[in-house]
Amino acid sequence: MNTLNSTTTKLVKATERLLQELENERTQKKVEKEESDRKIKDLEEQVQKLKSELDDAKASENQHISNPQNQSQNTAAIQAQNIDALVEEIDTCLNLLKI
Repeated sequence: MNTLNSTTTKLVKATERLLQELENERTQKKVEKEESDRKIKDLEEQVQKLKSELDDAKASENQHISNPQNQSQNTAAIQAQNIDALVEEIDTCLNLLKI
């Protein structure tokens, strides 16, 4: 009888330990999911901002193209660099969203 009580006590303690570990794991996964969701939201906002900036840059470029005598080569080079930087940043954000 002592062996049965001892074994039962050990099983109860082991079960309690497993349940506690399961609860800890669930809590950790919930925290990780919330953090991932927050990061995704931040990245989506960055992508939207960059798309808006890119649209503005394209509109500005189109305006300068329609009136090329007002655009110097320096200005065109700077705008091209800005557009390239925006495209690279958008690509980076999109790659991060694929995590």
